[in-house]
Amino acid sequence: MTVTFEGKTITLTQDPYIDGVAGERPMYKAHGKDEDGNEFIVTWDVVDGYEEITDESEMCDWDRPIGIMSL
Repeated sequence: MTVTFEGKTITLTQDPYIDGVAGERPMYKAHGKDEDGNEFIVTWDVVDGYEEITDESEMCDWDRPIGIMSL
């Protein structure tokens, strides 16, 4: 899977995983690389009503990450 954020295209090197503190709104993260081999963590926000969702494919807008962080 590839995502684009602020003009940078990142190819994920792992499946997104849920992260956060119990009782607080979680987020999803995944490691990825750009075309130059630079490594990043890509982050997605969960959708409103996430508590009721059982299918992880519907937990986030996977085409719209909220951020990337260089490693």
